[in-house]
Amino acid sequence: MNSELLAQARQAQERLIDAERDVEVARAEFHRAVRRLHLHGSSLRELAAGLGLSHQRVHQIVEEAGGSRRWIRIRDGGQSQSQSQSQSQNRSQAGRSRTHQHRLSCTFCGKTQNQVRKLIAGPGVYICDGCIALAASVIRSGHTARTVLGAIDAVPGEQTGVQCSFCGKDRGQIDRVAFMPEVTVERTSASPAICAECLALCSEIIIEELGAAPPLS
Repeated sequence: MNSELLAQARQAQERLIDAERDVEVARAEFHRAVRRLHLHGSSLRELAAGLGLSHQRVHQIVEEAGGSRRWIRIRDGGQSQSQSQSQSQNRSQAGRSRTHQHRLSCTFCGKTQNQVRKLIAGPGVYICDGCIALAASVIRSGHTARTVLGAIDAVPGEQTGVQCSFCGKDRGQIDRVAFMPEVTVERTSASPAICAECLALCSEIIIEELGAAPPLS
């Protein structure tokens, strides 16, 4: 075998592997960006028209990136909420208010809405601006953080069976996750968890609403 040609083939193989990795990263970033647009209120048809894609393809991208699950932003003492387009627009304000009266505390620290700057709700789970910062710090550093309800830990890469409480993705579908093993989400047997993608989206919501990123603890 020609050793020089073999070396060239190996170098080409390495370049191909790097290029394929870059493509996967770019694809994931694109999918997350499309999903964020949808969660911020853009319809699938608007996204399809703006990106030059079919309606079906945009729907597939959103679902692959985590789906169009509900996000609720609670502010000003619970007097106003904004929801993503994925939920029914026919639900009455009175019904939403009754629901919130029973869920006005952060799942991760127990602080009530009046004790925090911002409370963001996912499906049956809430996180405040302070715990967003704590969870982000845990994911970055790998070090455990604590609230009055317990420890927030980074999920090890080899651990399975942990799902993000906000987007529903499991550990095998997402890169980094923070969770509270000592706490149970209301009406489920699972510990509250939030992935890096949903933390980034929460931070965007806080910047949009308050004009500042969550304070680092």
